[in-house]
Amino acid sequence: MNAPYAPFHLPPPDDEGRGDAIGMLGMLQFADSFFPSGATSFSWGLESLKLDGKVGGAEQVFELLCSHIEQRWAGFDRPLMQASRTAWTQRGAAALADVTGLDRLCEAMNLVRGWRDASRRLGFTQLRVHADLGLGIAQVYLDQVRAAGLPGHLPVVQGLVWGAYGLSASGCDAMAASGLCTTVVGAALRMGLIGHTEGQRLLARTRPLIARVIDTPPPSTDELWNGAPALDIAAMRHEPRSARLFAN
Repeated sequence: MNAPYAPFHLPPPDDEGRGDAIGMLGMLQFADSFFPSGATSFSWGLESLKLDGKVGGAEQVFELLCSHIEQRWAGFDRPLMQASRTAWTQRGAAALADVTGLDRLCEAMNLVRGWRDASRRLGFTQLRVHADLGLGIAQVYLDQVRAAGLPGHLPVVQGLVWGAYGLSASGCDAMAASGLCTTVVGAALRMGLIGHTEGQRLLARTRPLIARVIDTPPPSTDELWNGAPALDIAAMRHEPRSARLFAN
């Protein structure tokens, strides 16, 4: 039964650490590829690079993963997600104006239409699913997206809803980075670039890089940056293609 305004919160750990286990289970649920996030519709530039002959095997897929994490997510999506989470954690529903401002900032600085549309679609899906699961703030923000035309960008929504569940900052970092890598590896599998075992090796190889990134404080939202022009070009070249498997 849909209960959009029912409380749905992961409790903090008690003296025996039971909340830790519940929080961990929540993170595993939300980060699992089985969770209906809509992410499998996107290749994050991989399809375009394959069609242009720039990616043909596991090593190139690994380079793409590293570029996404180090050159784009670290300086753009991550700080927006953490700023949104911090706003909710510190001020609760009173932070919605701040979250709205972050959402509009993400829209203004997301210059490539492919990335911008993907972020909006995935953010909307996250809001809808978590609202259906009973997270009240997800329903509230979903209503604002529908009524006021807010963008509802993915990193801002991730910070808002994961913060509302009480998930830790490091847990949110790990979920977002891991989810991005899993989506790209899944796209590589579907395009026949790698096999299942190679995909698992690639995910394992990204861990040190992800750990290094999330061990450093995210930049402030006044210092957002994106240093991956090859990915931007791949996304732009994907837009006019008539025959394609993925949305970006």
